[in-house]
Formats: sequence, C-alpha cells, structure tokens
Amino acid sequence: MEQKIINGIPIVGQWYSHWLWLPTAYLTRGLPYVVMLMTSLVYFNRMGLSNGAITLTSSWFLLPFILRPLLGRIVVGYWNKYTWIILTELVMALSLGGLAFTSSSYNWFEWTVFFLMIVATMAVLHDVAVERLYKRQVVLYHRPTFYGIRVVSYILSIIVGMAIPVTIAGNLEVIYRSVVPSWTVILWILTALMFSLMTLHVFTLPKDNHRVKLPIWTGVTRQWWHDVRATFVRRPHYVANLCFFFIFLIPEGMFVRIAPLFLIDPGSNGGLALSPQELGLVLGTVGTFSLIGSSALGQTLVRRDGLKRWFWIFVIALVLPKFLFVYLSYYFVSTLSIINICMIIEQLGLGFGLTVYVVWLTHCTKGEHSTFTYSIGTAITAFSLVMSGWFTGFLQEYVGYRVFFLLVSLLGVMSVIVAYFIPVTEEIGRRK
Repeated sequence: MEQKIINGIPIVGQWYSHWLWLPTAYLTRGLPYVVMLMTSLVYFNRMGLSNGAITLTSSWFLLPFILRPLLGRIVVGYWNKYTWIILTELVMALSLGGLAFTSSSYNWFEWTVFFLMIVATMAVLHDVAVERLYKRQVVLYHRPTFYGIRVVSYILSIIVGMAIPVTIAGNLEVIYRSVVPSWTVILWILTALMFSLMTLHVFTLPKDNHRVKLPIWTGVTRQWWHDVRATFVRRPHYVANLCFFFIFLIPEGMFVRIAPLFLIDPGSNGGLALSPQELGLVLGTVGTFSLIGSSALGQTLVRRDGLKRWFWIFVIALVLPKFLFVYLSYYFVSTLSIINICMIIEQLGLGFGLTVYVVWLTHCTKGEHSTFTYSIGTAITAFSLVMSGWFTGFLQEYVGYRVFFLLVSLLGVMSVIVAYFIPVTEEIGRRK
C-alpha cells in the first residue's frame, strides 16, 4: 500500500498485492540468464558450433555482470525502478525478436552474439532495478513470507526458459527435419513470452515514484568504492574471503558449461547422445526441481542452525557428485533413469554449495552501502565464471569428456582449500 504524508497525516494511495508482481518479476529476472547461459549452449550445439567456440562465446555474455556496480549506479542515478524494469524488458523482448528474425540468415552467429550481448546488458540493469524495487516495497514487512517465492520463481525460469523450449525444439526438429526453422519458432516463442511478461508488469508493478538523484558523475560512486574497499579490508581474513569468492566456483563454472554439451553430443564425440527432449527432461526439469529443493532445504537449515554446522557437508556435497559424470563418461551410460539419478544428486549438491556461497557473500557485504557492495561481490563472481569458461571448451576438445570430468572433479580440491580458510562462525546465516 502506498502512502502519502500530508501535514503529518498518512493518506492511503493505491494498493498493490505483492503476489501479483513478485513471482513474475523474479521469473523474468532469471529468464535472460537461462537463455544466455543454458539455452544458448544447446542452440549453438544444434547449429553446429564446436564446444570450444560455444564456451568461449557464452563466457563473454558475462562481461556486463562484471560491470554490474557501474551499471547499477546508472539505475540509481536516473529515472525510477518501475521505468527501468519496463524499459529493460521491452529491449530484451525486441532483442529476442531480432535473434529470431536473423536466425536463418547467413551471418546468424554474429547477429546472435550482438543481440545476446544486448540481452545481457539489459539483464544486469533489470536485475538491479528488481532487487531495489523489492527492497523498497516488500523487504521491510514481508521478508519471511516472500523470500521462498523469490528463490522458487527465480529457479523456475530454468524450466520456462530452457526445459520447455528445448523440448519443443526437439519435437519440431522431428517434424521439420531441420534445425534452423525449429529454433526460429522457439526464439519467437521466447520473444512473445518476454513481451507478455512486460505487458503484465506494466499493470501490476508498484508505481515506484521515488527517485534518488545521484548522477554517476557526482563522485558518489568513487566515494562508495573507497568506503566499500576500506570496510572490506578491515574485515578479518579479507584475503581468504577474496580468494574464496574468486576460486570457490571455478570448478562448477567449468562443469556447468560442458555438462549439457556432454549430454547432447553424439556417441562418436564421447557424449551420451540424448535428444533435445531428453535433455529438457534431465537438465531442465528433473535437475531444476532438485536444485530448488536443495536450495530451499539449505537455506532453511542455515537459518535454523547457522552456516558453521552445515558448512563442510555442503562444501563436500558440491565437490563429490562431479565424479558421477566421470562414471557416465567412462561407461557411456544410456539408461535415462541412471542419468536422471546422477543429475539429481549433482543438482542437490549444487544447491547446497550455492547456499554456502550466497550466505557468505551476503555476510561479507553487510554494512554501509550493502547493495553496492553486493554488486561488487557478484562482479567478482562473474569474473570468476568468465575465467573458468574462456578455454573450457577447447580443453574438453583436447582431452575428451572422460579426462575433462576427471580434471574438474580433482579441481574440487581448490574449493575445499579456499573454504578451509574463511572464518565461519555459528551465528552467520542464523535467523535472529
């Protein structure tokens, strides 16, 4: 409910139900990430690109996320959050439409990179605007109620943006007997979906008329940066924290780029030769629900008992399941149920591992300018994922899937080492 204060008297304005906009806002928040970092991998594979070209290209889509602190300042300094959300969703919808329109052209790859880079930039601006709108409208009053729906809606974007489109694309490939027209239809469907969500948000989002006039050239950004750096350096074990943020997810960043390609590649390339429909089931549906379940359970346990009690269990849960893909790659398992079981275990471990990372990142970015500090933390994460993905595909092509998954599994030792040195206490993450 919006209120105006006139002569000390609160005047009730227009009422908004958070259930009308919060789930779809966070679904839309996750959708461009899924399209860029998951669906695009399958699309490039079906269009004939090599694994090295796919991982190198998709890594560059994370560049705007490294610039998130700067782009976030643009959102703070100009217009209001409602305007930014609607504008970025419109540009993302137009970009997806451009992607669909050019998918059958001779230089489709160049256009794809161009439009997806626009989507990536708009996704960062949209991400900041949604988060700030949430903090202004909801967090002070409904945080316990709405935290779960945010996480679930965010992760469900994997089903909406990857599982369903990839499954439909596989069926269309059977009907059309061709890849290009099948994926053109999928891209138009994603365009229509983004336009529909934007139209819904035009009417359901709270009209955030509050605008902080902090133009980016006023020097506020530089002052914030100095404050954040000083605060972070004063924290105990800040070098260990920095190493943790840079290194902890590097094995996961390597794994997550190659796993979908391994599942869909033909046996002649060392893959499991799943159809797009089967990939949508294994990775986009079964894996997604496992990730949702483990994320929710991990957050619940940490809020109840604190991070320290579950810390090492969650870290090991992230590292060990990678060996299941060593097994799959060595024995060329074709039984879908076994592949699903391996994916369930791996995604459960991923959810627990991400819980550790997010809780510690949130803890280290508390204090003055917490939103700006969190943006810097996510930029470090993005830089870590970019580094881990630049040459991952070329490495896989050189050593094969078997040796690659073995290397990734052994590199999990790095995650364990950097986790050992961070000063986790019993109170971190516990709900007070």
